[in-house]
Amino acid sequence: MKSDYDTLVLNRLYFPVHIISWKAAMSLLYTGKATAIDVDYVVYDWDNWIEFTKNQNGNYCYAHSAKYRVAIPDILILQDFANVPRREIKYSRENVFHRDGYVCQYCGKKFKRDDLTIDHVVPKSHGGSNNWDNIVSSCEPCNAKKADRTPGQANMHLMHPPSEPQWYSPLQKVAERGVLRPNWSKFLKTIGAA
Repeated sequence: MKSDYDTLVLNRLYFPVHIISWKAAMSLLYTGKATAIDVDYVVYDWDNWIEFTKNQNGNYCYAHSAKYRVAIPDILILQDFANVPRREIKYSRENVFHRDGYVCQYCGKKFKRDDLTIDHVVPKSHGGSNNWDNIVSSCEPCNAKKADRTPGQANMHLMHPPSEPQWYSPLQKVAERGVLRPNWSKFLKTIGAA
């Protein structure tokens, strides 16, 4: 269970900003970049968390080192970060593939990342641009067939018109997989993920 144990991360304004692995959580707590909170919302730095851990019996998952048995915190508060997560998705080749579900937008078949290319719906030579609304995932055979033409000129049809994807909070994964720790819900409700 410890190998996939996650920790909710709050900014210093107690707004949820991320979910991280237990190893990353322990590193942030140990280096003083974050503090832990318990189920009663009491805040602890590393040394106090070690003392707190000594009095716990089975309420947490634990990490072990040569010196300590340390409870893995369910929630951390970042000490210096007050921002909220970015709400715009960076335009990139990988994010185009992700938006399209790794499906060629011409033949409708799903491919591995290495078997996909990106295609300009309106070719650059026809004034097409490099943006979300003009780029789609395409398999190599479909891309070669379309060549330097529009889909209409090539007598090919798009599965879905391209558009900028909606921002997807990493915190929404929690709601989808249904693994909510009771003490997370108070914070996740503020972003509609609980």
